[in-house]
Amino acid sequence: MNETNSITSTNVVGNVVDSIKDSGISGLLDYFTTLDSVHYITFVINLLIFIFGRQIINNLSVETVGANQSRLRLLRLINTILFLTYLLAVAFQLQLATNFSHTGLLMLLTYLGSQFAHSLILKKYGRQREVEGTSLFIESHTSHSLHLLALLLLGVLAGLIFLNIWNLENWLQTTSFLGAIAVLVFTTKDYWLKDFISGIMVISNGNIERGDVVRIPSENILAIVLETRGTLTILRDLIRNHNITVPNSLLLNVQVEILDTESRKGVSDYVDFNIGYETPSDAATEYLTEVWKKASKLTSTINSDREGIIKLVHNGDHAVTWRLLYNLKAVHGITEARNSINLAAFELQQHHNIKLATPLTHTFPSGKPDGIKSLS
Repeated sequence: MNETNSITSTNVVGNVVDSIKDSGISGLLDYFTTLDSVHYITFVINLLIFIFGRQIINNLSVETVGANQSRLRLLRLINTILFLTYLLAVAFQLQLATNFSHTGLLMLLTYLGSQFAHSLILKKYGRQREVEGTSLFIESHTSHSLHLLALLLLGVLAGLIFLNIWNLENWLQTTSFLGAIAVLVFTTKDYWLKDFISGIMVISNGNIERGDVVRIPSENILAIVLETRGTLTILRDLIRNHNITVPNSLLLNVQVEILDTESRKGVSDYVDFNIGYETPSDAATEYLTEVWKKASKLTSTINSDREGIIKLVHNGDHAVTWRLLYNLKAVHGITEARNSINLAAFELQQHHNIKLATPLTHTFPSGKPDGIKSLS
């Protein structure tokens, strides 16, 4: 059987080569005119997506900056694989390669269909907001539910077409196939089910939305929420300025501080300073007031119309903890504002004769350091 396929493929390739030798380009064109309509459709779709891939992704995208590039790379990858399998199927007339080509086309159309459905549902039932100067849509409970329903329908439809391509329709008539799927789902549930359900709960609660700035103290994370997916949430770290992913279950099991990004009064933040006991309270207050004024000139993210508030929050063993509270125009500039406050505090400490260094306490077993005699 293998030898027959090999001889057939060799004869086909030989006929194509002989046709090109005998009649040049016209022979090649004559060969391609004998192809099925499915091959033409596959070729045209590949060509159009290859040329207009970026425009397609940009028109379908309603999400945050940076997501388009990854989607475009995935689309190009599927496009390239499909085109190679298509050429293999046409050149060698192999049924297996033809099936792979049709499967690739199915994957491509399913991916584009899911992106189109997500974009349409999000624009229709999502909510629009502005983040870092970019207008984007965020998920609502309705849009998320409809998106899951659309993915389910697309998955069922793509599965039926896949079985038809590979002539596996009889699988649907047996319980072994459905049983295998059930076993696969059950054995892998520990890896995705908890985070998947957590993702639904996060979106349904509406507490954490795309564009929110969140602080997760246990993970030392201060970031913008970019997207909540099936099992994970993508964040952009405001300090390191790169994207990170966290499992959705983490957002439900740890403390998450959600900084208000839409408040007309702005967002308040603070920086604590440890100042020695030798500094009077009025001197510390004057110093921190000057720090706020200087920082307001260093960055426009601090709201200079609302004066900073200075409070004594803790009398420690070595120093007094003073807190400088200030108002931000936009929460996305929280890191820049903190850096400006710290820079201003460092530059003004000598002028105000303030020492931000905290003294150390040394404990001696005998109650006094060696070499020092008691005064009694």
